[in-house]
Amino acid sequence: MRNASEIVSLVFAGCVLGFSSIAPHPAAAAEQKIALCHAGIIQLPSFARHIANMRKAKRYTAEDIDRLIARNRKGGPAFFSSQIIVQEAQSGSGTFDLRLSHGLTDATYRNITAWTCEAEDYPIVYFVGFRVRKIEDNTIYVSREKDIVNVISLKALDPELDKHLKVKLSESDKLICEDIGERCNDDIFHDAHEF
Repeated sequence: MRNASEIVSLVFAGCVLGFSSIAPHPAAAAEQKIALCHAGIIQLPSFARHIANMRKAKRYTAEDIDRLIARNRKGGPAFFSSQIIVQEAQSGSGTFDLRLSHGLTDATYRNITAWTCEAEDYPIVYFVGFRVRKIEDNTIYVSREKDIVNVISLKALDPELDKHLKVKLSESDKLICEDIGERCNDDIFHDAHEF
């Protein structure tokens, strides 16, 4: 039986190998290239713990929290662990709010790659619970991986968020976001705005 540190090391090695086909920096991307800003392993708090943390932070109205609870109820059991978050511009306070409102602040987190996105690489998109596999024909293909975070730059793909990029599951071709800048399916915790 392997001990916890051996298991973490194996998971880390597997993630590094899995990311080997993804460009490790946000260079100008050709259609098939992925401008990866960051990759990590995450363990989100439970949704109940997240709601308790939001109430404790006192940054959100009761109505905001009730809307999130309703979205979670409608989205089902994978809602909170399946997140796609578009951040239009670099902002310290905006990033703080994004991470707090999506439970990233209170998560157990391990960096796999350094954060490499700069202001000129925005907009960016966080894929929480997904690994980005490829980009083609105005579509980002992802696979569900519960404990993975990928952050990519959209600068070369859709700098104004007006090209209606779709997101599909690579294993089934199921459409999960009709327009990454506007809307995703109800079972995805999606936000797209200037935080």
